[in-house]
Amino acid sequence: MDSNISNSFRLVITGNPGVGKHTAAFELRKILDLAIIDINELAAKHHAFLVPPKGEIDSKKIATIIESRLGESQRTVIVGHLAPYVLKREWIDLAVVLRRSPYAITTTLENRKYSTKKIKENVASEILGITFYDSVQCFGNEKVAELDTTQSTPVEICENIISLLNAKTTRKVGVVDWLSLVYEKGDVGRFLEYS
Repeated sequence: MDSNISNSFRLVITGNPGVGKHTAAFELRKILDLAIIDINELAAKHHAFLVPPKGEIDSKKIATIIESRLGESQRTVIVGHLAPYVLKREWIDLAVVLRRSPYAITTTLENRKYSTKKIKENVASEILGITFYDSVQCFGNEKVAELDTTQSTPVEICENIISLLNAKTTRKVGVVDWLSLVYEKGDVGRFLEYS
């Protein structure tokens, strides 16, 4: 399946919580020989949080750690929603932004026992495409691809990512529009109004 993929690549899988980033990264590792750099895991392992701790990571510290690890493997996937805030454009070859319906994300985050406030923040971010926008700003249109994972299995997501790495699929940006979807369903107030 990966016969045309370069022997060396640096792939980013990013997106809001609940879109399937980690599931896709670990499934991809089953298919390809690659190393995974998990941004959240690194932050916890290296105590890379700002003081006083507010749950915010020290992006400079994490960036330094990631940069030092990039040469350890020929094929690397960096996974995490913070990727556009800690990585540099020249460090990567492709950034895949996973997108998922706000309805599906809500269910996933409820199952994870996120607070109502955290669910609203993450769903609003997905509807408005914040991570996607920030990824394009950081990595540039030429290095970003956007995938809707709403109806996809982890294997299908990996197949799409491999197709992008093989350059068999055209990279698409700006193709997901959740705002129109929630507007059509009359749910803008449900997802975007805060009390």
